[in-house]
Amino acid sequence: MRWHHGRTLAAGQVAEFKVWAELVRQSVGGLHVFLPLRDMGIDGVVHRLGDGAYTAVQVKGRTELTPAGQVHVTVTASSLRDDRALVVCVLVEEEQLGRVALVVSESKFRELAAHDMVDGREYLTAAFEMHGGGKSRWAPFLVERERLAERFGSAAVLIPERDESELLGVNRGREGFLGEMEVIRRLAEVEGLNLFRPFPDLETVEVLARDVDSGLFLGLQVKTAGWDREHAEERVYMRRSSFRPFPTTYVCVLMWDRSVNRFGDDCLLIPSSDVAGLARIEGEWLVLEVQPGSAHHRRLDVYRTELALLGRSVEGLLAAQR
Repeated sequence: MRWHHGRTLAAGQVAEFKVWAELVRQSVGGLHVFLPLRDMGIDGVVHRLGDGAYTAVQVKGRTELTPAGQVHVTVTASSLRDDRALVVCVLVEEEQLGRVALVVSESKFRELAAHDMVDGREYLTAAFEMHGGGKSRWAPFLVERERLAERFGSAAVLIPERDESELLGVNRGREGFLGEMEVIRRLAEVEGLNLFRPFPDLETVEVLARDVDSGLFLGLQVKTAGWDREHAEERVYMRRSSFRPFPTTYVCVLMWDRSVNRFGDDCLLIPSSDVAGLARIEGEWLVLEVQPGSAHHRRLDVYRTELALLGRSVEGLLAAQR
């Protein structure tokens, strides 16, 4: 029984990554995938770079057909908590996904599925064949494998890799990584947030927060400005060609004291739409001038927030979207 359970889990993971790979391949970078840092029911979030829209996704995979030639997918009713999230049901056939996939919102899945009660728990079952058309209630939601990205409204958007170290002459990778992990730690303190990271990390948003109750999203690009006795002012660089401002995207700047290896007590939380009016353009770069270790950040003071309250601040911004 343990072996069977492990096999089921493995099949589910294979299905998920095959779906993510298809979306990235077919969209040529127009769709980016965020994976959860904690399992709270959503397998991933698809970010459409064309307009900044986020879609929460649950992937359900099966490795064989029923004797009637159908794919049967059964889930607990309690696992469907976000009516706007999509359920993607696929058959995994050796090296690739089956010819068609079922892509349907959780609300529609709940409406169309067969309902059964077992030991006091409600289960929902979808049964579909591996071809489009027909009179099945699921037929309108069947998508050919090669058109899967179209279901997410994809459009190719080529994103160049970001590498500020070429311009700065130093490798700030460690400080940047520490900053991202600190932001994740602070947001993780808020129970109502589910956190995601992009794979691969090629776009503006580096940490994605989802309000579990409302299903709303807020993305953060994290920058770390380090300082020591010799350097009181710091420049934060963002590549213009890959920076995409959306109302749901913010830039979070942390202050790293190199002399004692700790973060400052405050940070900056800047709406991405404000960055163009605050930054200076230097060739391919948007440049923000901050003063880590100082009591003031000039024009940026209005964006200051206590680092200890970062999670609550993000929670408040999500609440304001409702």
